[in-house]
Amino acid sequence: MSRLDGASRPTIAPPRNPSVPSGPRATAGLRTHHLVALLVIAHAPLMLLWSVMPAAWAHGRVVATPLVFLLAGLILLAYVVGYRGLGRQIRHTGGLYAQVSLGLGRAVALGTAALVFVAYLGIAAGFYGLLARIMETLVASVFDIDLSPTVALLIGLAVILGAVRLPLRVVVWIAIVVAVEQLVGVIWFDLVALNTPAGDSVSFDALDPGWLLSGSFAVGLVFAVTAFVGSEVSTSYSTELANPVRSVPKATVLSYVLTTLILVFSAWAVSVAVGPENAAAAPGNGESLVPALVAQFAGVGGQSLAIDLVLINLVIGLFVTGVVINNAASRQVAGLARDGVLPSVFAVKAPGGEPRVAATYVQPALAGLIAFVASFSETGVLAQWLIVAAGLAIVGSLTLASAATALWFLRSEAEEGGFFGWEGQVIAGLTAVVTTGGLFFYGVFQIREVAPGAPPMAVWLVPLLIAVVFGAGVTYALVLRGSKPDVYAAIGKGLTSRERPAPAPVVPPPVPPQQHWR
Repeated sequence: MSRLDGASRPTIAPPRNPSVPSGPRATAGLRTHHLVALLVIAHAPLMLLWSVMPAAWAHGRVVATPLVFLLAGLILLAYVVGYRGLGRQIRHTGGLYAQVSLGLGRAVALGTAALVFVAYLGIAAGFYGLLARIMETLVASVFDIDLSPTVALLIGLAVILGAVRLPLRVVVWIAIVVAVEQLVGVIWFDLVALNTPAGDSVSFDALDPGWLLSGSFAVGLVFAVTAFVGSEVSTSYSTELANPVRSVPKATVLSYVLTTLILVFSAWAVSVAVGPENAAAAPGNGESLVPALVAQFAGVGGQSLAIDLVLINLVIGLFVTGVVINNAASRQVAGLARDGVLPSVFAVKAPGGEPRVAATYVQPALAGLIAFVASFSETGVLAQWLIVAAGLAIVGSLTLASAATALWFLRSEAEEGGFFGWEGQVIAGLTAVVTTGGLFFYGVFQIREVAPGAPPMAVWLVPLLIAVVFGAGVTYALVLRGSKPDVYAAIGKGLTSRERPAPAPVVPPPVPPQQHWR
């Protein structure tokens, strides 16, 4: 009996997951502020200012773009509120797929795992290409050396491949230093922008809700939501946290809040410096919007030095971001291996430990290959519409995770008290389903509106790719259910082969006694 039929059941504590570290090992894990640093640097603050924010201005053409970023942050906070209670049941490195398994079942969970993994391959490939492109510009400016896109890409991949084996605690402290340094740079830019307003007066038009419909609000909101991709990986570190019940939702909320503040305040500062309507009319992808302002703020004599310093910080931030994204991806691979879905060579060495070497090199090897092929194009990066499609796939996965949260609370016997009781978390989950689901379907089926450079075939190719990848994961789960029921039963639970329940023995039917006739 469940909440669906209105019955009240006593609270039942969930059984302890054998894969969860306990005792001294657990208390030595990462803390909330460590996880916040990893989530923040997953979308480096300076990259948000340099690339993501101008792209939202240029594609959405919404004068009130700062408010669009604010709405995007509120949408994703609804997901976190819904996750809060369900997260107490998760001690799994698989991330979103473990969450989906609790509410929507194992087959949908493996479909989600396949979709997330392939989406992050696309995002990482585009990221590597962008890193190579910025390195080209930096090396040409500082050393007057022309690097080909392929050479720049190989150098970037070599650095990331060497850094992915750093212990997680070392990566955490590097992330903290780089995140703080970049936040200081972003704050400096914003304050200078507000101090040099266009027309000698600070404009608040970009914060006026009446300007939300001045352009394509839906397109702007899709870009804004995909800007937050990366903060949903917090559950991947659940087995390495001292207190995952507290740290995962709290760190996710803090990272979303911080990212929202950066995007809202920086977008408003840019609108003040150039004029709100001028910012919304930025040419192309808005790539020249922030560089032009940096050059203007530095003055005639310091323009070259200022741009070089920004590019150096961008490259450093992108390297750390690459390592953090790969850490999350390797933990998902290790989680699938621990469940028996993938070979054990990818699993963690011990409960609560870090993934094996093979798991850490899966994503950079595959994404690097994709980026290498793309490096022969004119831009040296993956087509933007493919990167946008990958971000939309993550948004669709958040929709499934939110639906899983709502269904889990409706069926669960555990009680949730406080301001966000189980009713509030169901409402938050359903709200996130409607908002993220609506953005996912709009972006996928209107990909040429979201990414104007997309070819005509993108209209059917993007939904087809997403459906094929998701369907492949579901099909694999159904195959496992028939061929390896013990592995299928362990999906999302993080059990080793020794911890999985043995399949029930086959008992032959009783043989009737023979009748002896005289």
